[in-house]
Amino acid sequence: MKLHFTTIILLVYMPGMLWAQMPKVKNDPTHDDKPIHFGFSLGLNVMDYKIEHSEAARNDGVFVGLKGLSPGINIHAISNLRLAENFDLRALPGISFGERYMYFENISEGDSSLVYGNPYKAESSYLELPILIKYKSKRLNNFRPYLIGGVNIRYDLSIKGEYSYDIDNAVSEQLIMLSKPDFFGEIGYGMDFYLTYFKFGLEVKYSFGLTNLIRREDNNGLPPAEIARYTDYIDRISSHIVIVSFHFE
Repeated sequence: MKLHFTTIILLVYMPGMLWAQMPKVKNDPTHDDKPIHFGFSLGLNVMDYKIEHSEAARNDGVFVGLKGLSPGINIHAISNLRLAENFDLRALPGISFGERYMYFENISEGDSSLVYGNPYKAESSYLELPILIKYKSKRLNNFRPYLIGGVNIRYDLSIKGEYSYDIDNAVSEQLIMLSKPDFFGEIGYGMDFYLTYFKFGLEVKYSFGLTNLIRREDNNGLPPAEIARYTDYIDRISSHIVIVSFHFE
């Protein structure tokens, strides 16, 4: 009886053991040997601001924060240059869209009332050029993990060069003035999946702004008196973005 039980166990597990030791067929085995290749990328992002309050905000008891996070989209082209067995140089020119909702809250009296009536929507439409170094681990059958890092130059097309204020309705279209160009550092990780006809990549990346975006004057060198106080509440503001990308190469 014990012999029969052992035989059954061997018959069940032996094919699986043999199959596990057999090399699997690799899809597109020379894909990473190409000196240069191209593709495109689609993605989702969540944009945020890191805000440092000014002395005026502390004196007036005003807190500047963000209300909720809204997803945006990214669209990029991919140019990949092979540097070595495990290193690639990548350029991904493209565009991205997103928005943030800022609020100015009066906390001096503990009533949590808004200084400005509604959350202020700050939209961004970026032209961007990430330049990244990709470090790839050893390929494991049809997938390959990697790390990514580099810099990104973004130019925000949504930001206006001048303040705009509707006197009749007492509504400002632009409570704060921000710089159009911004410089970012980027780090992330991902996984490449080698399919029959192309390589699919799933990537998560953190992009952090390195410059202070706040401007206290418009292109004419004048801050409108009606809304200057909102800018005065912020000492420094920098952009932070989390991006999930789907690469097709």
